[in-house]
Amino acid sequence: MSFVLAALLDLLCPPHCPACHVLMPAPTGLCPACSFSLYPLGNACPVCARPEDVPTPSVCARCRRVPPPFASVSAPFRYGGELATAIKRFKFGGGRGRGRPELARPLAALLCDELGRAARGVDLIVPVPLSRQRLRARGFSQAHRLAQALVASQKKPELALHALARIVDTREQARLSRAERQENVAHAFAVTRAGRTLVAQRRILLVDDVVTTGATVASCARTLLAAGAYRVDVLALARAEN
Repeated sequence: MSFVLAALLDLLCPPHCPACHVLMPAPTGLCPACSFSLYPLGNACPVCARPEDVPTPSVCARCRRVPPPFASVSAPFRYGGELATAIKRFKFGGGRGRGRPELARPLAALLCDELGRAARGVDLIVPVPLSRQRLRARGFSQAHRLAQALVASQKKPELALHALARIVDTREQARLSRAERQENVAHAFAVTRAGRTLVAQRRILLVDDVVTTGATVASCARTLLAAGAYRVDVLALARAEN
């Protein structure tokens, strides 16, 4: 997005805090009051980013026992507080089950520093897709909008919005157990015809809003690697303590 277009958008739709809706001078994350509830990830497993209250980060027992297909997960915050409120408003706050796509810009602002670290050496950014049914209900894909907002002001890495498709309309993950989540998304994704050439021998950064058990991003990563991707890393706005 160009500077002129961004300025015009701010003029027509003044930016608000994505959590409490207070007017803000620019779409740069949460307002000062809501920012107090941001909980940095802190020490975490260097593979799955599962938060761990230990003095020195180390690979968690789960990743040692069953190494995930992705190389690493990066997330700046733990899921909770007003960030959780903002993410829920982003996905469901538009009424009738629809989301609020305009909240992608302020939320993406919270990811910019993490993107700078996670995207080193990355060739391609791929968002986690929604099914067609969920896309119709929500009106947009939150991961697609986050990825677009993240790369709006830079040319690299390349953004491949439609390299990956969700081919099964899976159940909502929120109320499922870890095992149920893994089964729910096990065969839910496919690399598209256009994506086959894009992902081959490329290092990919997979983008999503929240990583909980890692089942969804693991299924995406497994699918991308099977299609010839060299390596898959994950970037999310928040990591849940699961």
